[in-house]
Amino acid sequence: MAKGLPAAAVAAMLLVTPLPASAAGGSLWHYSFQNGIGEYLTGQWDSPAGGALALSCKDRGVSIMAQIKGAAPPPDSILRLTVSNRAGSRDHGFQTDRMGAVEITDIGRASHFNRLWNDLRTHDIVTLRYADGRTHVASLAGAMKTLPARPCG
Repeated sequence: MAKGLPAAAVAAMLLVTPLPASAAGGSLWHYSFQNGIGEYLTGQWDSPAGGALALSCKDRGVSIMAQIKGAAPPPDSILRLTVSNRAGSRDHGFQTDRMGAVEITDIGRASHFNRLWNDLRTHDIVTLRYADGRTHVASLAGAMKTLPARPCG
Protein backbone atom coordinates (compact mmCIF):
# COMPACT_ATOMS: atom_id res chain seq x y z
CA MET A 1 0.00 0.00 0.00
CA ALA A 2 1.21 3.53 -0.73
CA LYS A 3 2.29 5.22 2.46
CA GLY A 4 1.04 8.74 3.01
CA LEU A 5 -1.70 8.76 0.36
CA PRO A 6 -5.46 9.00 0.91
CA ALA A 7 -7.27 5.68 0.54
CA ALA A 8 -9.20 6.91 -2.52
CA ALA A 9 -5.94 7.86 -4.24
CA VAL A 10 -4.43 4.46 -3.46
CA ALA A 11 -7.54 2.71 -4.76
CA ALA A 12 -7.40 4.75 -7.96
CA MET A 13 -3.72 3.87 -8.38
CA LEU A 14 -4.39 0.17 -8.01
CA LEU A 15 -6.91 0.35 -10.84
CA VAL A 16 -4.22 1.47 -13.28
CA THR A 17 -2.36 -1.39 -14.90
CA PRO A 18 0.59 -0.01 -16.84
CA LEU A 19 1.05 -1.49 -20.27
CA PRO A 20 4.43 -2.18 -21.79
CA ALA A 21 5.46 0.70 -24.05
CA SER A 22 5.06 -1.51 -27.12
CA ALA A 23 1.46 -2.38 -26.20
CA ALA A 24 0.59 1.26 -25.65
CA GLY A 25 1.86 2.39 -29.03
CA GLY A 26 5.16 3.66 -27.64
CA SER A 27 3.55 5.72 -24.88
CA LEU A 28 4.91 5.64 -21.37
CA TRP A 29 1.76 7.45 -20.15
CA HIS A 30 -1.50 5.68 -19.35
CA TYR A 31 -5.05 6.83 -18.68
CA SER A 32 -7.86 5.17 -16.77
CA PHE A 33 -11.24 6.36 -15.54
CA GLN A 34 -12.90 4.78 -12.53
CA ASN A 35 -15.49 6.05 -10.02
CA GLY A 36 -15.47 9.58 -11.44
CA ILE A 37 -11.66 9.95 -11.29
CA GLY A 38 -9.55 10.29 -14.43
CA GLU A 39 -6.01 9.10 -13.77
CA TYR A 40 -2.97 9.98 -15.89
CA LEU A 41 0.09 7.95 -14.85
CA THR A 42 3.66 7.36 -15.90
CA GLY A 43 6.01 4.93 -14.17
CA GLN A 44 5.22 2.10 -11.80
CA TRP A 45 3.53 2.81 -8.49
CA ASP A 46 5.01 1.29 -5.31
CA SER A 47 8.14 0.14 -7.16
CA PRO A 48 11.28 -0.18 -5.02
CA ALA A 49 13.24 1.18 -8.00
CA GLY A 50 12.41 4.08 -10.29
CA GLY A 51 9.54 6.47 -9.84
CA ALA A 52 6.03 7.41 -10.84
CA LEU A 53 3.96 10.52 -11.43
CA ALA A 54 0.16 10.53 -11.30
CA LEU A 55 -2.34 13.28 -12.04
CA SER A 56 -5.81 12.43 -10.69
CA CYS A 57 -8.63 14.57 -12.05
CA LYS A 58 -11.99 14.77 -10.30
CA ASP A 59 -14.64 17.42 -10.80
CA ARG A 60 -12.75 20.73 -11.02
CA GLY A 61 -9.76 19.61 -8.97
CA VAL A 62 -6.60 17.60 -9.43
CA SER A 63 -4.19 15.71 -7.20
CA ILE A 64 -0.52 15.44 -8.12
CA MET A 65 1.10 12.38 -6.59
CA ALA A 66 4.69 11.30 -7.02
CA GLN A 67 6.84 8.45 -5.84
CA ILE A 68 10.56 7.84 -5.95
CA LYS A 69 11.53 4.26 -5.09
CA GLY A 70 8.03 3.70 -3.70
CA ALA A 71 8.06 6.73 -1.38
CA ALA A 72 5.91 9.86 -1.57
CA PRO A 73 7.48 13.31 -1.19
CA PRO A 74 8.10 14.52 2.35
CA PRO A 75 4.96 16.05 3.89
CA ASP A 76 4.57 19.83 3.92
CA SER A 77 7.45 20.35 1.49
CA ILE A 78 7.94 21.49 -2.09
CA LEU A 79 7.65 18.92 -4.88
CA ARG A 80 9.65 20.16 -7.87
CA LEU A 81 8.81 18.97 -11.36
CA THR A 82 11.32 20.16 -13.96
CA VAL A 83 10.35 19.57 -17.58
CA SER A 84 13.10 19.65 -20.18
CA ASN A 85 13.76 19.40 -23.89
CA ARG A 86 16.50 20.59 -26.23
CA ALA A 87 15.18 24.14 -26.10
CA GLY A 88 15.54 24.35 -22.32
CA SER A 89 13.79 23.52 -19.10
CA ARG A 90 11.14 24.93 -16.82
CA ASP A 91 10.81 24.31 -13.10
CA HIS A 92 7.44 23.92 -11.39
CA GLY A 93 7.13 23.83 -7.60
CA PHE A 94 4.07 22.62 -5.70
CA GLN A 95 3.42 22.55 -1.96
CA THR A 96 2.67 19.07 -0.66
CA ASP A 97 0.15 18.43 2.08
CA ARG A 98 0.70 16.41 5.25
CA MET A 99 0.33 13.23 3.17
CA GLY A 100 2.93 14.24 0.56
CA ALA A 101 0.39 14.91 -2.22
CA VAL A 102 -0.48 18.15 -3.98
CA GLU A 103 -4.16 19.08 -3.98
CA ILE A 104 -5.49 21.75 -6.35
CA THR A 105 -9.20 22.44 -5.86
CA ASP A 106 -9.88 24.50 -9.00
CA ILE A 107 -7.67 23.85 -12.02
CA GLY A 108 -9.46 26.64 -13.90
CA ARG A 109 -7.82 29.13 -11.54
CA ALA A 110 -4.50 27.32 -11.16
CA SER A 111 -2.36 28.86 -13.90
CA HIS A 112 0.77 27.21 -12.47
CA PHE A 113 -0.81 23.76 -12.90
CA ASN A 114 -2.04 24.63 -16.40
CA ARG A 115 1.54 25.59 -17.38
CA LEU A 116 2.82 22.27 -15.97
CA TRP A 117 0.18 20.32 -17.91
CA ASN A 118 1.16 22.04 -21.17
CA ASP A 119 4.86 21.49 -20.45
CA LEU A 120 4.29 17.78 -19.77
CA ARG A 121 2.68 17.54 -23.20
CA THR A 122 5.42 19.41 -25.07
CA HIS A 123 8.72 18.46 -23.42
CA ASP A 124 10.85 15.31 -23.47
CA ILE A 125 11.53 14.48 -19.80
CA VAL A 126 10.34 15.42 -16.33
CA THR A 127 12.58 15.34 -13.28
CA LEU A 128 10.84 14.70 -9.97
CA ARG A 129 12.77 16.35 -7.14
CA TYR A 130 11.97 16.08 -3.44
CA ALA A 131 13.01 18.61 -0.82
CA ASP A 132 15.29 15.99 0.76
CA GLY A 133 17.33 15.68 -2.45
CA ARG A 134 15.88 12.50 -3.96
CA THR A 135 15.33 12.70 -7.74
CA HIS A 136 13.92 10.62 -10.57
CA VAL A 137 13.89 11.34 -14.31
CA ALA A 138 10.89 10.11 -16.34
CA SER A 139 10.28 10.15 -20.06
CA LEU A 140 7.38 12.16 -21.42
CA ALA A 141 7.05 9.85 -24.45
CA GLY A 142 3.38 9.63 -25.32
CA ALA A 143 2.29 12.42 -22.97
CA MET A 144 0.99 14.59 -25.83
CA LYS A 145 -1.24 11.73 -27.02
CA THR A 146 -2.43 10.76 -23.55
CA LEU A 147 -2.90 14.16 -21.88
CA PRO A 148 -5.68 16.17 -23.55
CA ALA A 149 -4.89 19.73 -24.65
CA ARG A 150 -7.09 21.12 -21.86
CA PRO A 151 -5.97 20.08 -18.36
CA CYS A 152 -8.07 17.15 -17.16
CA GLY A 153 -10.11 17.66 -20.33
